[in-house]
Amino acid sequence: MATAQIKEIFTSIQGEGHLIGYTQLFIRFCKCDFECKYCDTDYKADGTAEIYTANSLAERIKSYDTKNIHSICLTGGEPLAESAFLKEFLRSITLPVHIETNATRTKDLQEIINMIKYVSANIKIPSVYGGKDCFKEHYEFIQLCKKARKDMYIKIIFDEHITDEEIKKSVEIAKESDTEIILQPVTKNGKIIVPARYMPEILERFRQKYWNVRLIPQVHKILAVR
Repeated sequence: MATAQIKEIFTSIQGEGHLIGYTQLFIRFCKCDFECKYCDTDYKADGTAEIYTANSLAERIKSYDTKNIHSICLTGGEPLAESAFLKEFLRSITLPVHIETNATRTKDLQEIINMIKYVSANIKIPSVYGGKDCFKEHYEFIQLCKKARKDMYIKIIFDEHITDEEIKKSVEIAKESDTEIILQPVTKNGKIIVPARYMPEILERFRQKYWNVRLIPQVHKILAVR
């Protein structure tokens, strides 16, 4: 029986992407295969996580009053690092499922793709994520979402150092799958750290290449909610 380490389970307002403003039930997983220099999420176990089986987590979810909850959000960390666990757990879930992912684990996504409805696919651009180039993995992942007709958007966290080449490669992936890009300025300790003068300029650099782009900061940070 598969188990997973889960940092926290809570209800809150979704503050990112095209589900922004909806109340979700968040399940935050501990594992992650990236060490992002701007990560502002406390996902690591650090002695505070609980270990769940698929059945025990399903029972925990039943304890919530879900009549006003739009969907369940699987977040992290990287929830697809627990694909075997999710394959078992999601069989018992009736609410729509939204996954926030680094969009590199295509084989793991294949295991559960028919059990999820919404995908937030975070393209990790090298200028923000320590130089690692994952565009090939992102392309394969997003193509699978397209074929499966998932309700998806591409999230790109950026700072003022984003390059023309990174914009070009990101736009190519989005165009190929006809997917919206949502730009999110880097936020640290609840504050946007990208100088304001760069944000409209960077949005325009994307829009010169692709029309379907929006700039949305982390609204839950502005609202001071989890």
